[in-house]
Amino acid sequence: MNTPVHPIEAKCPIRVGEPCNLCESGATGPEDCGLVWLVMNDPELHARLDELRIEHLKSIREERASRG
Repeated sequence: MNTPVHPIEAKCPIRVGEPCNLCESGATGPEDCGLVWLVMNDPELHARLDELRIEHLKSIREERASRG
């Protein structure tokens, strides 16, 4: 029995929780996106991104907990 294959949707490392929508010209995904490179290589931007990720995870946990 064959299982249907579903393509993996790349997530944007910058817009937390959103899919990669190829917003940077010439990018084929997060792996060659100029914006991702810039943020990941700038200590202050990377630190802020870490803060945003933590906030996002907290909101997901709170939402799940409120559902019971």
